[in-house]
Amino acid sequence: MTLHWRKRLEYRLLKLQARFEGAAFDKYFPWCFSALLWTIFALLALARSRELSQDSGIAAVMQSVWLIGEGFTPDASLLGQNYLSLQGGFLIYPIAALTKLFPTAITLIVIQSGALALTAVPLWRMSRNVAHLRTGASTAILIVYSAYSAIHAVNLAGFHLEAIALPLLMCAVYAGFMERTFRYWVFLTFALLTRADLGIAVAGLGLLWLMEGRKKVGYQTLSLGFAWSMILILGLQPLYNAGHYPHVDAFSDYGGSNPFGTVWGIVIHPLTFLSEVFSEANFLVGVSLLAPVLFLPVVAPRYLVPAIPLFALYLTADVPEGELAEASQTIPITAFIFVALVFALAKTGRIVVQRVNVDRAVIGALLFTATVFFAANSVASPYEEPWDWGRRNPVDIARLELAEIVPEDAVVRASDKMLPLLTERIALFEFSPPQEYDDRLGSDAVRNVNWFIFDRSEVPSGWIGVDILDFQADIRVGQRFVQVYSKAGIEAYVTPDEVDRLGLIPLTEE
Repeated sequence: MTLHWRKRLEYRLLKLQARFEGAAFDKYFPWCFSALLWTIFALLALARSRELSQDSGIAAVMQSVWLIGEGFTPDASLLGQNYLSLQGGFLIYPIAALTKLFPTAITLIVIQSGALALTAVPLWRMSRNVAHLRTGASTAILIVYSAYSAIHAVNLAGFHLEAIALPLLMCAVYAGFMERTFRYWVFLTFALLTRADLGIAVAGLGLLWLMEGRKKVGYQTLSLGFAWSMILILGLQPLYNAGHYPHVDAFSDYGGSNPFGTVWGIVIHPLTFLSEVFSEANFLVGVSLLAPVLFLPVVAPRYLVPAIPLFALYLTADVPEGELAEASQTIPITAFIFVALVFALAKTGRIVVQRVNVDRAVIGALLFTATVFFAANSVASPYEEPWDWGRRNPVDIARLELAEIVPEDAVVRASDKMLPLLTERIALFEFSPPQEYDDRLGSDAVRNVNWFIFDRSEVPSGWIGVDILDFQADIRVGQRFVQVYSKAGIEAYVTPDEVDRLGLIPLTEE
């Protein structure tokens, strides 16, 4: 009787598995999974945005997008330069057109979340149609991707145009394997429009095709990648930045006042470059990227080759540290880590009726590891209590209330958390109080602006109570500025002319 029950159960499981291997499931499942993932990513990012935890990073992009939408050049005051000089992200223009119809912050967040989620579709197609994995292994790859810490970091780190390149790169790789030439070049072109130095990763993709024995497309891709990066880095980016390449200072350790000088410095000081690449901090970054996928991509190293040169440059650049600050730099390597994961699983399995069957123990270990690292390291981990995100405290409410008061033609200097609420203004500047109070800080804060917003919740720990009082007094000295708003530690100071023009009521000094 027990044997009969087991046979019936095995028969039903085989029948169910056959349905999962069918064409209908193969066609619609990745889109359904992507839609669910888009919803989750968008809700997490919108909740994080609602609690006003974003900073000047997304504010600078929002101001640039607003300027484009209003018909101006994207010379954002928060950036201090043209948006295109940073990374040559021309794809920002069609996105800016959408913000004319929808709120800027929500539009940027939803687009980025959608791009990250849509990556699941080409990832599924590659695992099924190129590596010929069964549905179980393919689904496991999508689950691992959805729990990958680097993806969640990008999703919650403001808006990065290069996030749109992730599904485009994945689609290009898939189209390349399927020899769909037109689609391949279209996807690569749009990916390159998100960031200038992605041309280095595209050139690396050309090396992959050469290793695959496809010389024509390999050399063409190699040429396109290098040509794109050289034209933008040496020509267009300096053109938008008064003739100077904006990122030379990030590689100051290698000398040179231009990209050629930096490259030459790396060539003549290879040990310095390699020691920086393999520093302890960078080693931990590499472990954090490979450990959640059980280090399986190293089983198929050739598929990691395209992103390694660019990622090595990112690792040696002198940029702000932190998972969210460096999130955008992981996008190219993340794409090829998952390409390598697909082929690594195919290598570990064996073909059974035209499909590669991967050992259940390997799949189980992969899912367990991905879950553990998501819980331990992800910015969206349950330990971060994301279900509480989106709640607004009195300080947040005061920030929102004040943002409604500031006129669109105001010249404003404000603290980090206020900036995303004030981006629809031509002249907007950041106020970052130093750790120690300076007697000149008050006069510097109100210089060349007619609105100054002081957020006492962002005052550094090095300030004492009397420092705050001195700072407030310095702002008011000589009646240069008058306080017109104060609630929950959020204060607004304006010039007397603005008070008269807008009919504001000054607050009585305490």
